[in-house]
Amino acid sequence: MWVANLGGYNPDSATAKLRNGYMNNPAGEGLAAVLYAGNDTAISGVQCLHPRVFHLGDRQLSAAGIADFAVSSDHRTLGPALMLMRNVATLGSERFDLVYGLPNAKAAAVCSRAGLVKVGESLRYAKLLRVGSRLDEHIPGWMRGFVQAAANAALRLSDIGRVLIMRPALRCVPTRWDDPAINTIWSNRPDGILLAERTSRMLAWRFDSGVTDGWQICKAVDARGQTFGYVVWRLQGDVAEVGDFFCSHDLHGTGPLMLAFAAFARGSRFSSLSVEFFGAPEVVRQLHRVGLACRG
Repeated sequence: MWVANLGGYNPDSATAKLRNGYMNNPAGEGLAAVLYAGNDTAISGVQCLHPRVFHLGDRQLSAAGIADFAVSSDHRTLGPALMLMRNVATLGSERFDLVYGLPNAKAAAVCSRAGLVKVGESLRYAKLLRVGSRLDEHIPGWMRGFVQAAANAALRLSDIGRVLIMRPALRCVPTRWDDPAINTIWSNRPDGILLAERTSRMLAWRFDSGVTDGWQICKAVDARGQTFGYVVWRLQGDVAEVGDFFCSHDLHGTGPLMLAFAAFARGSRFSSLSVEFFGAPEVVRQLHRVGLACRG
């Protein structure tokens, strides 16, 4: 079903997705609701659940993320999709404390009719690091080198000014998924905020299980070498796409953390960085303070 209806999969990668993504999940084996048409023996649709562990202070909650929906081309109508989503919502509410998903625009209506409640939107934020050829068509050729150099210097100097204001000054260094510092960062998480578990084991499952490619992790350290946070990222063209980020102690560390990653990405000659986020308003405020503008 995945190979036939989800782009980019072949039998080997679909098998790896099932094994690594669902059977080897540190939070528990995944679930799948399957749909049959009449007396057919082959399935006509599937909707899956990823178990996750969430924390709220000292409380630990079992959660499930809705993922990997597929319906065969003969049954792509509202009815089958709604049947699957309602089944998954019921299954999830019976077995978990929280069921959630990130539907696209087409699937949002189905989620709503199945009883899920919208709590917000995941938005993309972007920050320009280098102008590259963006200005070429607007300026004469003989001026391009000078204008690019001046614009890049202005972008770099603006971040230096932000670092002077938003302490502490940090630097990002590449690290491994099993770096003990990751668990230290997680153990120092802020209280009073609902957070998905971010142990090194969980991050490795999410980003290094072979289901998705190209993810790397770097940690941010201060002048004394103390680990402050981490950023998970991958390169998409010349854009550093952030898959996850987290800092110890309190949300105000988001600004210094993202400034450190911006310097890391600029040093690697990436043109910009992109972050998708939905969560605490203070984190959004920190993203804006470091120059990450909402792109919708």
